[in-house]
Amino acid sequence: MSYILHLGHQPTDISGVAGLLSTDAAGFDGTLDVNGIRFNGSRTLAAPFAVGFPAPVGDMWLGFRYVPPNSDSESITQSNAGFLEFFDAENVRIAQIRPLTTTNRYHTEAHGDTLIQGSSSYFAPNGQAQWVDVRLSVAAEITIEFYVDGVLQSSATAANISGKGKPVQVVFTNSGLHGNNSSRTWYYAHIAVLDGVSTIGRRFVRRIPNAIASFNEMTGSIDALSDGDIATRVASNTAGQRMSFSLTGPTGPATVSAIAGVHLKQIAQAGTDGPDATVGFLRMGGVNHDASPVTVPDLAPVPVYSSWAVNPVDASPWSDLSLPNEVGILSA
Repeated sequence: MSYILHLGHQPTDISGVAGLLSTDAAGFDGTLDVNGIRFNGSRTLAAPFAVGFPAPVGDMWLGFRYVPPNSDSESITQSNAGFLEFFDAENVRIAQIRPLTTTNRYHTEAHGDTLIQGSSSYFAPNGQAQWVDVRLSVAAEITIEFYVDGVLQSSATAANISGKGKPVQVVFTNSGLHGNNSSRTWYYAHIAVLDGVSTIGRRFVRRIPNAIASFNEMTGSIDALSDGDIATRVASNTAGQRMSFSLTGPTGPATVSAIAGVHLKQIAQAGTDGPDATVGFLRMGGVNHDASPVTVPDLAPVPVYSSWAVNPVDASPWSDLSLPNEVGILSA
């Protein structure tokens, strides 16, 4: 089973960002993706967006790249300023990271049986790109830790005798993040949510289908898988049909310490008849390496992740030389 709960910042990945994608170079890491989410507004702008995911078994880790507002003033002047809020399956807020007017810093809050607020060392620097990581643990206690560029900035722990649940949604509250009345610009990109695996120092390269390869057994064009439009799809009416393709897009940083895994993401939905499960696969050396099938609902499309921690050919660690050139999807 994949530890991936969510990957991506495209409109097909998360709600509330349609029309906000930007190719401004400041907004994303060009070795990982081709765009970022761009906001522009005054200090009173409230433009939340949300990321939903299955409840984690272990601790939830959230990671993303953040470029704070390019404000001449670091002050927080809105009492309703918000950065991140976390909710359980009952839509109860269990934790948040909140900028405070009293300190001009971003503080963690654990919302257990009582609200516990942590101290903070984090000022949002003027337009400076950084990596944000959050660990959220929910059990007999709720603990939230807030890291920036790998350094712990704030943490809070509250008792949870009342039994609030594990997180299933993070809302990027995205309000009052600067104190200047003039319009300012800020960005988010490369959003990842992992189950029990730290996001600190972990980066994900997004590549998309390019051209049909060994298999083309499904109905629909390869373009439907790469156009960023959830309404355009390929379909299968018989279990066992495959579609495989080459990939295009960024190839990652020039230097990496290790490649932790290869992940294939689909957004899939069952029909009224025919197969109701889907599988991701890698094709290497003329051999198909199938992941485990996942049953998908017919009510609405859902993300499906297939993961390979090691090279399935020989169980060796991945390297930039062994990464697959052909991947695909299989109906089941």
